Amino acid sequence: MTGLAEINSIFITATDTSVGKTFIAGLLLNFMRQQGLEAGYQKWVSTGDAGQAADLKHCLDFAGLSLTADLSLLQVPYKFEFPASPHLAAELEAKQVEPEFLVSCYKELLERYEFLIVEGVGGLLVPLRRDLLLADLLRRFKMPAILVARSGLGTLNHTLLILEAMRHRELELLGVILSDSGPAEDETLVRDNMRTIAEIGQVKVLGRMIWSQSKEEAVNNFRPLGQEILNLIEESKSGNKGIDIPA
Repeated sequence: MTGLAEINSIFITATDTSVGKTFIAGLLLNFMRQQGLEAGYQKWVSTGDAGQAADLKHCLDFAGLSLTADLSLLQVPYKFEFPASPHLAAELEAKQVEPEFLVSCYKELLERYEFLIVEGVGGLLVPLRRDLLLADLLRRFKMPAILVARSGLGTLNHTLLILEAMRHRELELLGVILSDSGPAEDETLVRDNMRTIAEIGQVKVLGRMIWSQSKEEAVNNFRPLGQEILNLIEESKSGNKGIDIPA
């Protein structure tokens, strides 16, 4: 496959926790590999599962990949037991997230794959430590993002606030994916949410991930979204490559 020289990694973020970020990351990993790309996955911080990062296993399972102990240290550099924001989960273990270590793990893992999908933790403005927000760390990486938001009631305020925060930090956004929270979303509301986010947020709405009853159904439902993302990557003229490390 050709056309991916411009972008070799993408960041999956969300308006909040439990919105569908991991679900989308796993589906995108599976889609990319089905297209013949050597795609990999990384999540900088995982909380609530110090032993084995559940999100890592979920994403690898979706793509039919095995979990290996040595590689998982790069895939999830920080794992904390307490299910909370990284800053608190780390403090409870007398630790803290070190940005330079994340930079190092990102670069090393990127060398192993043709394309890397990096999943955020919680929402975009979650504190990694008390003096560092996830969004501010992301500024160091020349990596476009996809924002995952709920498709139903309550999504407009959260989504527009995150878009404003991204613009303030000059973060690049490929687009927004609206993800169903259940099987009975109000279709009138969802359609208007998609239109309103696109118009008021002045962003590309990549599409909607409708509620799926099985893994197979989810994979099929995601294909148009995956193709849209791939098309944007291939068409990109941004010249972004990996990471910018200040001198």
